[in-house]
Amino acid sequence: MKIMLIEPYLKEGLKGFPLGLSYIAGALKEENYEVIGLDLTARAFIEGKDPVKILEEDLKKHNPDIVGIRSTSPTHKNALDVAKIVKRYKNIPIIKGGPHETNCAETTLKNNSEIDYSVIGEGEETIKELINRISSKKSIKGLEGVIYRDNGEVINNGKRSLIENLDNLPIPAREIFYLDKRFDDYYSANIFEGRKSTSIMTSRGCPYACSFCSSKANWKGIRQRSVDNVVKEIEQLYNKGYRGFMFEDDMSLANKKWFLEFADKIKDLKIEYTLQTRADAIDEDIAKKLSESGCKYMYFGIESGVQNILDKCGKGITLEDAKNAFKLTKKYKIKSMATMQFGLDGEDLDGLSTVRETIRVLNEELMPDEVAISYTCLYPGSPIANKEGVTPDMYENYIKTSADKKIYRKTAHGTHSIHPKGLTSAKIQEIEKILDSELKIKRFEVDTFYKT
Repeated sequence: MKIMLIEPYLKEGLKGFPLGLSYIAGALKEENYEVIGLDLTARAFIEGKDPVKILEEDLKKHNPDIVGIRSTSPTHKNALDVAKIVKRYKNIPIIKGGPHETNCAETTLKNNSEIDYSVIGEGEETIKELINRISSKKSIKGLEGVIYRDNGEVINNGKRSLIENLDNLPIPAREIFYLDKRFDDYYSANIFEGRKSTSIMTSRGCPYACSFCSSKANWKGIRQRSVDNVVKEIEQLYNKGYRGFMFEDDMSLANKKWFLEFADKIKDLKIEYTLQTRADAIDEDIAKKLSESGCKYMYFGIESGVQNILDKCGKGITLEDAKNAFKLTKKYKIKSMATMQFGLDGEDLDGLSTVRETIRVLNEELMPDEVAISYTCLYPGSPIANKEGVTPDMYENYIKTSADKKIYRKTAHGTHSIHPKGLTSAKIQEIEKILDSELKIKRFEVDTFYKT
């Protein structure tokens, strides 16, 4: 049984290594399945070819028995386009998973005949059982974590319990995507200045409930791998030549004791790493350990320079927390980035006074090395999307028929999303003009984070 796992093409937005599919591949390899990886964004860039042509050629070359496609909400339409091409090639089972399916899977199967199964929640255990049943032609009835069709009726088997011990996760099969030296270069972030790097995960979930994020709803808190388990993976990757690591946790530094032990155990390896966290998660002890253990770059989710907006979105931090975070990173010579978004509840979208205030706070009070700007997206499952009445059906209809085709090249998110009322394309362009004239902090450039 040959399974092809596909990461859809992403023309706009922040690209990266498909760590989620690498975990799925690792789980399938434990069952002795042959697994082929296809990251269409990476392949299209490296080979300079149309991603559709690459997909068609790979389907013909590998002739898979089953195809799995992962997507977030921004790449949902791209994933559906991939599925249509697969079905034109051959009528084989297509499984779709990823964050979008966890929030919208019944809608996906109801509206898209090319998708045969949706995997919701964590996929490592579910995918093994699902493919075992498909290959042996057994019923899917009752298989938790799967949504499927039975004589045209969409059947939801319900969510599977979360994996309690993350140390039991398979080793990610990164090798299905790191095909040769070109891919080493492509997936290595420029921040590591030529050192071979990759993505890694130490935890799943987030203990907080920000209005724009669905992580808390999906993961119900945070689970952490043991320090020794993570260190073992880093040592294995180190022996394969990796020297830079991008920690992809939703929220790093959630457990101070865990991090301090971890930092002590990796400092002699002389690796470098990046992570993302909250402004209130860093203190003097942690900053010192970060510096000593090789942290080179930190991303802080600040969101706004207006306290009222922070309070309304449930961020749970103060601007004083943010000032202290950037003060500490400067003290310990760690490069920093503030991630900000415009369009949250409380934003003045008429006079844009809150936009100008956020820019002022960035320039005069926070002063990070870089700032990443996004525009609030109403992703299905997030509290703000629920509040604004954005249903999975509405989201899917929007991305299929009305998604703004303009690419906001400077933002970390693509355009396949619904924005809050008032945050129109014209308003975004107005904000961009203000940023161009008033922002003094270096703007994070999506296109140059990786070697693209």
